[in-house]
Amino acid sequence: MKNVFLDTNVLIAIIFLINSHYLKAKEIFELYQNYYWSNGVVRELNHRFGEKQINLTKFYMDLKLFLENPEKDLYSNRDLLNFVKNHYSEKLFEDAKNSVEPFWNNYIGVESMVPFFNIKTSIDFCLNDLRITCVGNKQKLENKLVLAPQRNNDYSQIDAMLESLGVHEEDRKIILDGHDFACFSTQPVDFVTFDDDCFNGAKNIDLLCFNSVKGKYDFRAS
Repeated sequence: MKNVFLDTNVLIAIIFLINSHYLKAKEIFELYQNYYWSNGVVRELNHRFGEKQINLTKFYMDLKLFLENPEKDLYSNRDLLNFVKNHYSEKLFEDAKNSVEPFWNNYIGVESMVPFFNIKTSIDFCLNDLRITCVGNKQKLENKLVLAPQRNNDYSQIDAMLESLGVHEEDRKIILDGHDFACFSTQPVDFVTFDDDCFNGAKNIDLLCFNSVKGKYDFRAS
């Protein structure tokens, strides 16, 4: 029986098709049998899902509007990335930038240059998925996940060690939630995250009860 405690970013990756780690997340859900999360992950997922849905919807609506008066007939993946760089910053920039390659692969295909009106049509399909499919994916995912018991121990020693390794507070809470669950589980529990700092922190502390800690480089490239 393969059990895994999942970080929020893995769940986001399997919900949104236009996510750079979608295929890696899909592999995780093929590899394990039982999937666990905590109240902290639930809260973070709800916040991040709404934020990402808003950011991606804005980007693709902006892009569609831009293509109403195109500057040229043919566009490439790189043109879309340049549009992102010229119009956005911070989290919106990050979400939009990371979506471009999977958007191109999923909705356009292998062509390196395509007519602008083809991209507009693809954007319509993408926006529909953001409004409907992603919500359905989230609901299906939530039905698969088992809520770990509420953690009572603050594990202050481990928390301090994680902080010294550069893991920020919210990720420390999630790691400790998973650790607490793994310590009392009758079966081995892996911890999986796609965040580099979170992975490095959890990987380098022997006191954690995880059977193993896995990151994005442990799964196939998307």
